[in-house]
Amino acid sequence: MKHLIYISSVVLALALSACDLDLKPENSLTYANSFDTERELNATTSSIHYFLNKAISDDNAFCAAGLKLDEMSFGDQIREWNPNTVKTGQDWADLYSTIFEANLLLDNIDRTKGLPEGRRAFHQGQAEFALGICYLTLVQRYGDVPLTVDSKTIKAYGCTPQIDVLDQAIAHARKGLELLPTYDKLTDINGQPITNRQFASKGSCAALLAHLYAWRGSVIELYNLKGDAKADYAKAVEYATMLIDGKVGAYALCSSPEELCEALSNPVQPNTEEIFSCAFDATRSNFSSTPNLVAMNYRSWPLDETQKLGDMAFNTTYRLHKSTVDEMYDKGDMRREAYFYNIDEPHEVDGVDYALMHKYRTALYIADQYAPSGKSFRSVNCNYTYWRLADFYLLRAECNAKMGSDAAAIADLNVIRHRAGAETYPAARDTEDLRKSIFHEREKEFIYETDARYFDIVRNNYVASELQGKFTTLTPQDIRGGALTLPVPEGAYKDSNGRVTNTVIRQKPYWVQYM
Repeated sequence: MKHLIYISSVVLALALSACDLDLKPENSLTYANSFDTERELNATTSSIHYFLNKAISDDNAFCAAGLKLDEMSFGDQIREWNPNTVKTGQDWADLYSTIFEANLLLDNIDRTKGLPEGRRAFHQGQAEFALGICYLTLVQRYGDVPLTVDSKTIKAYGCTPQIDVLDQAIAHARKGLELLPTYDKLTDINGQPITNRQFASKGSCAALLAHLYAWRGSVIELYNLKGDAKADYAKAVEYATMLIDGKVGAYALCSSPEELCEALSNPVQPNTEEIFSCAFDATRSNFSSTPNLVAMNYRSWPLDETQKLGDMAFNTTYRLHKSTVDEMYDKGDMRREAYFYNIDEPHEVDGVDYALMHKYRTALYIADQYAPSGKSFRSVNCNYTYWRLADFYLLRAECNAKMGSDAAAIADLNVIRHRAGAETYPAARDTEDLRKSIFHEREKEFIYETDARYFDIVRNNYVASELQGKFTTLTPQDIRGGALTLPVPEGAYKDSNGRVTNTVIRQKPYWVQYM
């Protein structure tokens, strides 16, 4: 991948406003003149968000491996972690394209003439956040990864130890936190308020830092690396508390699961619980679809009005049984009725009683004169809400439990249960320890939303008990050798003709035998 092997000398210059996330390349801008004015600088900020939207949401491998589901139409070999299938899966191109664009902005922002300090902080903050979240995502998906210098250095890169990459990600996130205002004070190039939660703010940087420290602490323990895991968990608690206490933005839990679902189903309206999302711009074209691939893969009748219940077994990619929902939730838990369509009524297909996704309530269609219904399904109408406030109550609970602060952990766990009307901890379903109850609460709260379950499993070292297939037989040596992450993509060291272009980068020990 060019941005990794040899940092490209050509940038996609995107001359659209910072609020437009679905962007098209504008070839007329060049390095020679593309940073003279804020409007030209803004093209690179827009480019950062174009790639970021794709890079964060496109994670089919870990969705297939880790989501809560009972059946799938395809991807079962990835779920079994079959190396011969996994090795041909997704690459890191969009993540490194985002990194390249962010570095390009930081390398050239001084060339923009007459840029007010507040506008400089906005653009620089977007780049710093993008670098931080991309490096976190790379480490989560790939472990040790290349850490690029800037947009100008053309060289072959090897992999940097993940701890060092996380250190750099933390530095970027801290800089973003320092530079950016709270979300309600963000404005675009025309001085108009930005309501889109994909754009970084003080709150999203704090959220990123909470996850960075929680992840760093967990990999220190998982891989027996040098570092102070408890100190990292304490920092994760600190940044989660900033979000919960409103110090980095006026975030608030929705009053009920039903209100939450209504908010998630209306992507153009502000959602008080939403902190960071990959935004869906439904107006870009009649064919654009949500970046929320999780919701798209769980969709079925009745959300998709072009389907019937009987289509579930072959038209819905990820399927969940009603019995699984019954095992997960208390009868009085309001999430049962909010997240699942008429959950106490049978929805049987070929003898299987399915749970139907109801977390997202609206869909978009295309007029189709040849379809029986006169329309074809286009998209679930939702953003890819990556982080919302409930996440940080439960992340804080998890980190406090890891540090032995059980009372604080239980208090946060019960905030989320109370909102759902569920039995407070300890309840009859809490048959394992506190940490496992917090993990299961995250399952219940965020089902249908993101790829997070796999990373929750790794962060808590529940690989053998919560995953399947080859995951259940991995040895400590396999895990240290990179078995829980994807292999280095072939495009990182070979061109399209199979010619080796990078002799510096090394494949992870676990994956060498399968390449």
